[in-house]
Amino acid sequence: MRLPLVDVFKSPYEAWSMRGATESEMRQQLRESGHILGWVRDRLQERINTHYEAACYIASVGADNALEGFIDRQLQRCESYKSMRAMMPSRTPPALSRFQQRYPNYSVCDVDYEISRIGHTLSEGQQLFHGGVWPGADSADISLAKPFSMSFCPQVALRNAEWRGKAYDAGQINLLVLRVVRSSTPVFVFRQRGAKMGNEKEVLIASHANLSVRASIRIKDDYVVGKYGFADKTVPIYVCEVDIT
Repeated sequence: MRLPLVDVFKSPYEAWSMRGATESEMRQQLRESGHILGWVRDRLQERINTHYEAACYIASVGADNALEGFIDRQLQRCESYKSMRAMMPSRTPPALSRFQQRYPNYSVCDVDYEISRIGHTLSEGQQLFHGGVWPGADSADISLAKPFSMSFCPQVALRNAEWRGKAYDAGQINLLVLRVVRSSTPVFVFRQRGAKMGNEKEVLIASHANLSVRASIRIKDDYVVGKYGFADKTVPIYVCEVDIT
């Protein structure tokens, strides 16, 4: 069964610079909200309407917690996302919990079995993010040999690319913007609220999904990455548009 389409950028995200509030602005804040923030919006820096724009933006700035908070709120309000989650089991199957909490120590067979048993696939046009290194080396088209993790949030995907020095060792980052095209590979949508790793906003697709790169752009050459016990270094970061089937 097809899952509903969820678009976290159906309403655009706006990134603003901030400045300190004037005395009159603080009085107005107190009247309107009952407390003083001490700052106000100053200048609109980015207006993000699409997943691709969001990936390019986060690849450029590195972090924006307000963007992640925006996506959290969009998911909490989205009826399609609520329906998507309602189509999942009320309790996460143990094999899928182990995948999330013990990665990379998990059973590929057990994870694939549980996802296939649930039996839901993503709708045409669904877009998600994945951060890491393109797993196909020099090939633009690959079939995945194991389950593949995706997120509704580009910042989460970027942090996963940096996790445990992965980007440091790879010498680059590929931030994938994944678009579903006639996919028949089943997926599992992890719970967000009340879950230990709900901040991941994760969707897991079973093995044998096919990925095809449509376009790739280098965003910057000097993205700073780190690894425990080593000095930081800079690597190139790319945003790749990828079809997933």
